Amino acid sequence: MKLRTLFPLLFPLLCLCALIAATSSSVVASEQPTITLALDNDGTFGVDQDYSNGIFISYTSSAISTPSMLTYLSLSIWEKPSLDKFEFTLGHKMWTPSDIESTEPVANDRPYAGYFYGEFNFISLNPQQVQRFNLTLGATGESSFADQAQKIVHKMTGSDEPKGWEYQIEDDVVGSIGYLTHVNFSRNALFDNDDSAHTSFNNTEFEISNITEINVGGFRSDVATGMMFRWGTDLAANMGAAGISTEHPFRPGMIGASSSAWFVFTGVEGRYRFNDITIEGKRPNIPDPENYPSTLENWQSSAVLGATWYNRHVGLSLTFTAKTPDYEQAQTALYGTSALALFAFL
Repeated sequence: MKLRTLFPLLFPLLCLCALIAATSSSVVASEQPTITLALDNDGTFGVDQDYSNGIFISYTSSAISTPSMLTYLSLSIWEKPSLDKFEFTLGHKMWTPSDIESTEPVANDRPYAGYFYGEFNFISLNPQQVQRFNLTLGATGESSFADQAQKIVHKMTGSDEPKGWEYQIEDDVVGSIGYLTHVNFSRNALFDNDDSAHTSFNNTEFEISNITEINVGGFRSDVATGMMFRWGTDLAANMGAAGISTEHPFRPGMIGASSSAWFVFTGVEGRYRFNDITIEGKRPNIPDPENYPSTLENWQSSAVLGATWYNRHVGLSLTFTAKTPDYEQAQTALYGTSALALFAFL
């Protein structure tokens, strides 16, 4: 899926955002529910390979009164004031080899794979720490509809026709449970408020934080940690929205009690991945699988660079991501994608 395919997908949400901005009352953004449309694509870099496309639709509740049975998931259990939310995401991810026009299996390259899933998140926010617990369940193989989706979009846009989806990872129902925590190490005003030479930057801050994540399940299992650097406004109220991931790197539902802000961010992360069905899954239509190995690379790393702006009604984020190969047979040392998130506070 190339960049020119994105506008037809974005236009309905842009219209909705404009309507909300024109009609909403003046309230703190995050005190209202949040809807998000997020898109990942590698077309920015003129390629169609590896992690090629992702689309995510999310609904995040306003602040909730945390049920007693979930209190142990909230930061309030540590006597920290917290803003807790529920979130549901419907997501679709797609991976392809670099030669999608080949009618034969592609050796020493990424297998075709798709993942269509639902994700439930419990989010707890504090100015010094945020955390997210998630439960994900979805389908791979033909049940992911990845082959139909790519073929339809490529036909509509005149892009190369993908011809190898019959060799994709087999049908399976897989999921995972996960935990992410984002901890502030340092947050300071960039300039002294009395420095008149820097009036336009008096309200900005610089922040250094750590992000650590653990996932366990049949889809993937891994442990990751990294450092995030941000500069902008109201950072205490939106820590956690930006992540260090090449897949769905920005999550507006994790914005806290903030009316408006902007910030730029960058981060690097290392991980150890124990299993990944999109690489190690069976490909039943390949007659000699040993001739088409796909071996998980356990040690991996990612980096992100992005910018975000929002007011009390709508917002957007643009992120560029890079990652090292996640399989040993990769012929490319670095893979890149761009990610766009459009969101509205209802």
